[in-house]
Amino acid sequence: MTLEALVVVVAAAGAYLLRARGLTASGQDPFLLLIPVALTLAVALVVLRCYPYPLRLLVRVAGRGRAAVPFLGLARAARARSVSALPVLVLLPALSVSVFAAVIADGIAATQRLASWQQVGAPVKVTSDTDLPAATVARVRAAPGVERVTLALRGRVQLGPGGEQPYAVAVDLAEWRRVAEDGPLALPAPIPAGSALLSPSLAGLDAFELRWLSPVRLGARGVIGSIPGFYQDGQFLLVPREVLPWPAANTLLIKGDVSPAELARLVPSATVETQEQALAALRADPLTGTVRWTLLVVTVALGAYALAAIVLSLVVGAPERARAVSLLRTLGLQERQAARLTVLELLPLVVVTAPAGLVLGLVLPVALGPGVDLSSYAGGLAVRDYSPDLLTPLALAAGLAGCAVLGARVHTALARRRNLGAVLRVGDPT
Repeated sequence: MTLEALVVVVAAAGAYLLRARGLTASGQDPFLLLIPVALTLAVALVVLRCYPYPLRLLVRVAGRGRAAVPFLGLARAARARSVSALPVLVLLPALSVSVFAAVIADGIAATQRLASWQQVGAPVKVTSDTDLPAATVARVRAAPGVERVTLALRGRVQLGPGGEQPYAVAVDLAEWRRVAEDGPLALPAPIPAGSALLSPSLAGLDAFELRWLSPVRLGARGVIGSIPGFYQDGQFLLVPREVLPWPAANTLLIKGDVSPAELARLVPSATVETQEQALAALRADPLTGTVRWTLLVVTVALGAYALAAIVLSLVVGAPERARAVSLLRTLGLQERQAARLTVLELLPLVVVTAPAGLVLGLVLPVALGPGVDLSSYAGGLAVRDYSPDLLTPLALAAGLAGCAVLGARVHTALARRRNLGAVLRVGDPT
């Protein structure tokens, strides 16, 4: 018990240090790298110590009923607690780490998608170094597959006489939000015509004169961390298109299923970017691809280890279980009842350990995520979205439960073929 308590304390302390310091604060720390495994082992030990108590309660409840199979199955599970320790110590860490890997992979994929939208700012973006004529914009609007087009003007501006020269983007925010409505971008709400959103480096400004196509007086409306598709850092500001004296535009933000080659033909002097191309480039990075494949292999491999724990629990108690089932068959136990008996004997292992491993695997990324920098695999954005698709974790847990039931039935079928007399004489005194 002292050793188990030490494992729990070390795992909790390591988790705190990982969140507080991270993995790269002072170089790679081998101790912190093992914290996810240490946490799963600590939880497995806690489950192993605690799960006999609800099991005993179930045995008492089953003992009050008239059916013998539930009582016998749960009673055998309670007696076999020491034998089931090894399967628990295999099943829970394997399942939790495989779910953890699946959640991390989903988080990286979601952040990569967000990063691709941040890079482009729309499903399709057409950028030109010069103003786009109205006739060219009209041709783009009429192109096959184009649903909506938002005009934007970007360029360097001057704040007041002799002031700073940040970059500015003039765009209709309401139209831009409609273009990007299918993506994960959190674009700001439309702002009044006489105001602007400033970058953090310009946050000290209150009212200022903007010198661009023509001088205009603006007031600071708030701070914006980046302008998706345009500027991610430095000095910049976002203004409504109403501040422009005429409808100039050198950037088109496009929604629709339109061919980039067709847009390049319509606007030869412009550069065409798509969100899908940016996402494909992020996923094609060799290091990112290696990490994604590693997480997939870990998920599959540890899922197989969890399945091996189910098989191990059947194999460990196979001789004693076969003897007990054979003895009960001489007392009138039917084949279906024998299968139910074996399933009930495995039930506490699966019902308690599998949900615990599933919950731990879902909690680990949220608990340890702030201490692990995965931004290099997600286009430079910090991975904070750990709201995964539950299909993979639930499929792992359900698959293990199904394999436990199937294994119990196969084990019962094999035991039925044995000679009762031979089985019952095993271990008898000669």
